Amino acid sequence: MKRILTMALIMAWCLAAIGCAAFAEGEDELHVDMGTDSLILSDDAAISGDDLELELDPGSIDVAEALSLDLQEALQNDVVDGKSPVSNKTVIKKYIRYKIEDGEASVVSADRAVCEADIPETIKGCKVTSIAPGAFAGCNELWTVTIPKTVTEVGEAAFSDCAALVFVTLPEGLERVGDYAFRNCPMISHFELPEGMVEISEGMFENCTKMWKIAFPSTLRKIGDAAFYNCKALKEFSLPGGLEEIGESAFEGCSDMRKVTIPAGVEDIPELAFKNCSELNIVTLNEGLKTIGMSAFGNCKSMRSIKLPNSVQFIDKLAFAYCEEMTTLKIPGGVESLGYGAFFHCVDVQEVYLNPGVKQIGDYCFAECKKLAKVEIPESVDLIGKEAFTLGRAARVDKGEVQMDAPLKQPRKLKIYGRKDTAAYAYAKSYGIPFVVKKIPATGLSIAEGKTMTSYVGVPVQLTAVQEPSNAEMDVKWESSSSSVSVSKTGLLTPKHSGKATITARTENDKKATIEVKVIDAKSVSIDEGKSLTMKVGETLQLNATVLPEQVNSKLTWSSGSKRIATVSKTGLVKAKKKGTVTITVRTANKKKAKITIKVVR
Repeated sequence: MKRILTMALIMAWCLAAIGCAAFAEGEDELHVDMGTDSLILSDDAAISGDDLELELDPGSIDVAEALSLDLQEALQNDVVDGKSPVSNKTVIKKYIRYKIEDGEASVVSADRAVCEADIPETIKGCKVTSIAPGAFAGCNELWTVTIPKTVTEVGEAAFSDCAALVFVTLPEGLERVGDYAFRNCPMISHFELPEGMVEISEGMFENCTKMWKIAFPSTLRKIGDAAFYNCKALKEFSLPGGLEEIGESAFEGCSDMRKVTIPAGVEDIPELAFKNCSELNIVTLNEGLKTIGMSAFGNCKSMRSIKLPNSVQFIDKLAFAYCEEMTTLKIPGGVESLGYGAFFHCVDVQEVYLNPGVKQIGDYCFAECKKLAKVEIPESVDLIGKEAFTLGRAARVDKGEVQMDAPLKQPRKLKIYGRKDTAAYAYAKSYGIPFVVKKIPATGLSIAEGKTMTSYVGVPVQLTAVQEPSNAEMDVKWESSSSSVSVSKTGLLTPKHSGKATITARTENDKKATIEVKVIDAKSVSIDEGKSLTMKVGETLQLNATVLPEQVNSKLTWSSGSKRIATVSKTGLVKAKKKGTVTITVRTANKKKAKITIKVVR
């Protein structure tokens, strides 16, 4: 084969000397027509005996202008006695240049006119294991790429600036894809990353403006800086549960993204990670997240709410600036510091609740929140920065700093709720903001009388609500589940008839306690004076009744069978009026009764 190549080269030189039209000689290169594939030899190609050594400069490849020489026999994957006849040489095949060193091949460059890159597993019997940095960069005609499973590494910017690239197939087992590998490939619409890949490198898909869908492998652990920067159409993806790291500006400018769930293994959302994702409206953050970086969700104009997990400790500068549709913010107590301008220009926010534990509110933190009406600030806050709630003319962010033109003022409806002698009280007073003294909230509630009790009709019981901590100042409301017991606003329980009821005490901050009440009514009644007696006309006699059980205080009703013979008062006082016999009856509220017969004589 080497003899064939040598003869072909000698013939080419000879024909070039006599002006043969089949060959053309350039200033620095000899372009040889060899059929379907092209071989471009630089003028320092060396011939030694029967061997043809090709020392090719990547810049010398110009297949579009070259005539072609059929290399099918010369460049087949021929192996002699199990060994490749090529070692430390350069091979050109189908517009693509391969470099063979130490028995392995690497794709090093391609002609700018290449349209398809179906990279083989072997070349000249040597396994193709890598694609060099920039190998296909700027190949504007390239529209499809297939990378074999033998390739374990794709170099930096390997396919960057390929304006027509649409289809890319990456193999499982690919260990590394270099930074900016597919940057500025605007025609890629979807991409599937292979299982086994653990990292998406920096800027890997930057400015892939038409990519709307990507499938992540379950093995992914890291997404690099600016990995999807300015992927404007990206909206369909699901971050794998094992993800641990998201880089700066990773999804910045993904303006069509609608929702994202950050896995529990991610502890930090870095600066600019989701900035300018203007359609992003559903963000799910899991416990384990610790920090939200500078401008991480800045200018996410469609975000209506954000539920911050208790694990979050720090919200950095301008983290949620210009999130204009949020209405209520609840900051968990684990957040020690709210950074400079963290919620600047969140114009629809009306209420902000800071839980005990928050310590600092940065400068301009809630500035330009024009509808803000209520802010609850706990005693734990010991520092409130300047203009934290201020409105200003022509307010804006310029080079990461808040700028405001005078005059400055506070939101018209704003009231700050807190305790006296705190940083919140001092701030409100210095800025002329109405301050509402906030009661100490209850963290727990119980009823002193226990969980269950027995009560008796007619015997009121005062219930006592016990708040925790002991200095809590919440109002308590009482309610009964049954008409057998009534309970007043102050917790006074009045049993009315036999039955059961659940009495509930509830604080204004929704802490509650209950007690089960069993009501016992009268079981019997008797008249102490016996079953009968005799009275004279004109006499009076006080009758007494005993109700069992004795604890019952039932209302008693007395009646006479004949008022002409004798009358009886409401309290059981009998007055004999006329000779005769009469029956006096006593009844309890639940209709238990007793009788006595009175004979009236002269």
